[in-house]
Amino acid sequence: MKLSMKQSFNQWFSGACVFAHAIALMGGIALTNVTNAAELVKEISVKDVQTLVENKAKNVAILDANNAEARADAGVIKEAILLSSYREYALSELPKDKNTTLVFYCYNSYCQASHIAAERAVKAGYKDAWVMKEGIVGWNEQVNKAGV
Repeated sequence: MKLSMKQSFNQWFSGACVFAHAIALMGGIALTNVTNAAELVKEISVKDVQTLVENKAKNVAILDANNAEARADAGVIKEAILLSSYREYALSELPKDKNTTLVFYCYNSYCQASHIAAERAVKAGYKDAWVMKEGIVGWNEQVNKAGV
């Protein structure tokens, strides 16, 4: 089976995200801290994020944990804050109010950048962190194809 250039990129990028997560875990982040923070991060569906965006929900921030290449390939959610890095973003990039609901996304369901970014926010004291696991690819498939 011959893959298109986009399919090849998707597979490569998914593998790179999993690899980056493994490197982050081996790179000195205490596993107990990651586990505890990870337990506080919840998953949210594309449909629920779409509802938040359409209703201009108050005290909610959508955060893009993708890099420039992924954004160029798949785009962004128009309302999203574009993080400078999924792992080393400045905490000043997040809303000042730590009670703000944070919704992170990355490339697709295989990518872990949004999880890492959300865990960092939880460790910084944010109370309500979510991950849209399907990522921008899932958003494009479910929302943009629907004409929204």
